[in-house]
Amino acid sequence: MNILLSGFNGKQKIYKISCDKNRATEYTSQNYNVLLLQSNNAYLLPENNSFVLTEEEFNYLKSLGDDACIEINDNGRIASVFGKEYDNTLYITDKCNSNCIMCPMAEPIRKNGHTVPFEILKELVRYMPSNMEHLTITGGEPFYIKEQLFDILKDLKNHNKVWSYLLLSNGRIFANKDYCLKFAAVVPEDFLVGIPIHGPNAEIHDAISQCPGSFKQTTSGIHNLLATHKMSVEIRIVVNRINAPHLKDIAILIADQFPGVDSVKIMGMEMLGNAIVNSESVWIPYDEAFTYMKPTIDYLVEKAIDVAIYNFPLCFINKSYWHLCANSITSYKIKYLDECVSCIEKSACGGIFTGTDKYLKGKVKPIIR
Repeated sequence: MNILLSGFNGKQKIYKISCDKNRATEYTSQNYNVLLLQSNNAYLLPENNSFVLTEEEFNYLKSLGDDACIEINDNGRIASVFGKEYDNTLYITDKCNSNCIMCPMAEPIRKNGHTVPFEILKELVRYMPSNMEHLTITGGEPFYIKEQLFDILKDLKNHNKVWSYLLLSNGRIFANKDYCLKFAAVVPEDFLVGIPIHGPNAEIHDAISQCPGSFKQTTSGIHNLLATHKMSVEIRIVVNRINAPHLKDIAILIADQFPGVDSVKIMGMEMLGNAIVNSESVWIPYDEAFTYMKPTIDYLVEKAIDVAIYNFPLCFINKSYWHLCANSITSYKIKYLDECVSCIEKSACGGIFTGTDKYLKGKVKPIIR
């Protein structure tokens, strides 16, 4: 998110959006702060303040629609947006109890970074419109805030905020069966947990997570989640130089140990943070990565396990596998190289992570007739 409201002079952090005065009055009667859009002006209610919007700012806010909510930083930059048809993300914390060697977040941030205050998280949920299409809950590790996350989930469930959910976690917390059962008791319907497996055994997985014992915790956690019979689990495999030769072995592990998983996502790296620091150890050219991905995908399909490819541009994937490729990169992180201009499949391609593009210069081959 990189939208700056240059004239913002409000006193609050969270606002409902409205283009209708009557609706804005209704929101304020329900104790919401409101940003009312009128003729390129933003009126802040009930604080009776206002500022002028540029045309670009006005059109952006209007596009979010009535009942959307925004969180604004002290400098006027929009930190998060929640709307009925928006790609909604509830970000919990920078911190994590693992330190994955290819994580796009740098180690100092993971240790000492920002955690959103619990009161702000609660307010964001209160302000969210009901019946949003989807919400991703992520970090860092969302369970860094421990059982406070249960309160967030209860609020989401009780107020029918979202149709479908994805929680991204390293899964280690779910090795505790009691904790797992408490979690299952509060999650809303249509709830998916996305958990990475980095290797087919503790040696490889723990070397990548840089956390001894994490393989045992993660795999135990997946078993416990699946045993609740209420939880759907998606396993994520981030392809890197260390685990690429073992991808099929990971697939065999999944088919053998976790046949009830919802899906497997095979993912390209975002080359920032730890991934940059450790690039010599983790970076693998995309065409080389696909040589390991292909038999892995074939095996998962043979075992009737749903599989998708994330974060890889189409020009590095055999055409017969394009139907598995998802446009998975968040819009503000997408970059296309100069070579992509002439590609006839550009509109269908998910592009490249900003930050990863420098590793692909001279390697991208546009698809032409």
